[in-house]
Amino acid sequence: MATVNRGILDGFFGKVGTVVGSFWKGIPVMRAYVRRVRDRKNESQQLVRARFITLGELSSAFLAALRLGFLNEAARNRVTESNIFVKKNWEAVQAATPDSVSIDYTALVVAKGPLHGVQFSAPQFDNPQQVSVVFDPNDELPMVDDNDDIYVFVYCPDSKSGVLGAPVKRSVGRATVDVPSYWSGMKVHAWGFAVGGGIDNAGAISDSAYLGSGNIN
Repeated sequence: MATVNRGILDGFFGKVGTVVGSFWKGIPVMRAYVRRVRDRKNESQQLVRARFITLGELSSAFLAALRLGFLNEAARNRVTESNIFVKKNWEAVQAATPDSVSIDYTALVVAKGPLHGVQFSAPQFDNPQQVSVVFDPNDELPMVDDNDDIYVFVYCPDSKSGVLGAPVKRSVGRATVDVPSYWSGMKVHAWGFAVGGGIDNAGAISDSAYLGSGNIN
């Protein structure tokens, strides 16, 4: 609201329509009113958006693993597994610029829960189109069962796609994942986790473990 001191022909102070009145060195002046508009495309917002886009792409590629690894937590919180993935892995994805996003694959979490997992060895890439992992079943730990299912998930950044291997029992000690032939020569990353299959731990989930990376033969 504008303030007029001595009548309609006097100088005024404040906003009237599209103009603003003020005084400069005692002289009444009038200027155009400029509305401030927040820039929704400033750099910090673009960096946040770049991280969201990258995490969204990852969650789509990891979805087969997430539907198991975050199943219980998603159900408790009434959100999707992808929501859980983005929240837990926000700090693993950083953006120096909107076009330069880095991913710390070693920090990515694809499963979370109280079940004891197995002790994975480094993945092996000796056979063509296969990733093999040997593991210690840790069957001496409490609340584990030989019938627990062990999963290995393999992700290829170049193709932005992943493969969840068929489950093997904890007692088997080795898991093998077949990957697409077009991944030949490409670098991949692997994670593993366990899902309870015994009477006392059915459906329980372990924390995921990053197993390592290598190139597909």
